[in-house]
Amino acid sequence: MLFKILGSIVVLWGIADLIIGLQGGDLWAQVGITLPAIVWSYSHYIAIIGGVFIFSLGGGGKEDVPQE
Repeated sequence: MLFKILGSIVVLWGIADLIIGLQGGDLWAQVGITLPAIVWSYSHYIAIIGGVFIFSLGGGGKEDVPQE
């Protein structure tokens, strides 16, 4: 469950980074992190892929279903 929440947050961060980047802004600089230009160009993709990976570590959700 924790991995799913954390993964979702990271994916949302990546989407926000993409949207703000398309508008000419820099989400990372707004929080005080300076990224090299080559990393900044792909940071939203890295965050989204990383978030999906973290989300997948959360399992299939079978542990959330009560057993009879």
